[in-house]
Amino acid sequence: VPWVAHEGCREELGLLVGNKRRSVGEIREDYPEIDFSDIKHDGDVLWEEYGERRETLLEKSERIYEFLTEYVRHRPEDEISIVCHSAYLFTLLNAVMDVDDEELRSWFLTSEVRSLQMTFIER
Repeated sequence: VPWVAHEGCREELGLLVGNKRRSVGEIREDYPEIDFSDIKHDGDVLWEEYGERRETLLEKSERIYEFLTEYVRHRPEDEISIVCHSAYLFTLLNAVMDVDDEELRSWFLTSEVRSLQMTFIER
């Protein structure tokens, strides 16, 4: 099973230094089993683009939508785990996807795992 890192699947960008990622070279040393080939820049240029402001909910939603439609949708696997922060998952399930299940849309606890089936519809 491949472990793949992707810039579209990460915590909110800008302002909060704790959300800035280390260089890919440094992370690769700690996690050699993860494929970082989809990350185009060694440094965190996405976080730096926001400077002294935080990514808005709309910007984060658009980034998550692009991650789903341009990346996840085209993966060959039938089952995929998306491992990320609770705020990302909350935005995914409340602002990006059409989810009726209130329990599924609730805030994720630390290390909580949930399962759902995602269907992409051509329009």
